Amino acid sequence: MEISTKEDAILIILKELDASHEKVIRMYFGLGKDPNSSIEEIGQDLNLTSDEVIELKNEGIREFIKLIVSTGIFGDKDKDFTDKFIQSNDSQFLDNFMTKFIGSN
Repeated sequence: MEISTKEDAILIILKELDASHEKVIRMYFGLGKDPNSSIEEIGQDLNLTSDEVIELKNEGIREFIKLIVSTGIFGDKDKDFTDKFIQSNDSQFLDNFMTKFIGSN
């Protein structure tokens, strides 16, 4: 499977995260050479509970967003948009952001 330039950029940004956040996000969203994995599969692989995997995934997405925001790519003058994501505890909301950002289905 060929990795797109956009995915290359995302993988570079993910390397800035804590290793556990990076691994969970790569596995969950199927980035790089990691296939998409369910929360349960990730938990089994990493010897974590489902709740721990979800917490790592959500924290990782929020940290990823902070890194993206720091580049100024969103031009979010009033920060309303980014604050919603950074402060969100809604796993589905964060997953939807990442899915749209990376271009997954």
